[in-house]
Amino acid sequence: MTRLSSLIILSATAIALSSPALAKTSIQKGENLCKSEIAKLEPAPTSVRVDKEGAKASNATFVFDVKARNADNASVKLTCTVDRETDTATVALLSPLADQQQQAAQ
Repeated sequence: MTRLSSLIILSATAIALSSPALAKTSIQKGENLCKSEIAKLEPAPTSVRVDKEGAKASNATFVFDVKARNADNASVKLTCTVDRETDTATVALLSPLADQQQQAAQ
């Protein structure tokens, strides 16, 4: 009986200690927050690709690199920062990709 009681106590402790980590935003949720925040931009992009594999994570934030295309088919590179505690995303324009490609060609 003591073995079963010990197992129950250990399981309850593990669940109690892991619950704060579960409350934070996951990478998938962070990606969705970024996509919804980018959709609010004017003009709204026609396509959005979030680089989950290149995401930078800390205890407080996720930082995603995002490539988007506008209605005129121009590519732009964005960065999206997600606050894991408050579930909020902020988007910043890094630079238009077309300008980067032209400069690299020269």
